[in-house]
Amino acid sequence: MIDLHIERLSLTAASRAMLWCMRMWVMDMKQGLGAEPRIAAMLDQMGAPAAAPHLKHFMSALSLGATRMIEVQCVCRPRLCADEQALLDVLGLAQALRAFEARLVLRGFTTPDGAEQALSCATRIGTLLLQAGVLLPEPEEQVRQYALSSPARAPAFLSLVH
Repeated sequence: MIDLHIERLSLTAASRAMLWCMRMWVMDMKQGLGAEPRIAAMLDQMGAPAAAPHLKHFMSALSLGATRMIEVQCVCRPRLCADEQALLDVLGLAQALRAFEARLVLRGFTTPDGAEQALSCATRIGTLLLQAGVLLPEPEEQVRQYALSSPARAPAFLSLVH
């Protein structure tokens, strides 16, 4: 079982950066911060500036295809929640071209169409990061947990914090 309070600092630098980008996207949707240039700058620092629109589409696909509330916290939170870990796992699996497993994770909180759209974007993000020499961790143990859980059916939107 995933610890719901994994320390953010125990993540790799690449995972911390991707977590920040996802959290910033959610905050931007709620508060209209104009965060796209900041997200693009973060991805540019990682060597993958072309990943910015794919991250936007990844998060939009999750938002539109959500079958339950997806918890994404504020950038100031020092801890990682289970849904954020799942999203990082999807990115790592997609980068490793483990589409079947990434799809299993996504189906835990999205419609089939939402999962396919998000997976397509996650694969593009992973490819661009890999071309920049940035490796995302591939989850192993957690994937079994996702395979055993059934997707929820109630429609929802991304959790917006603050």
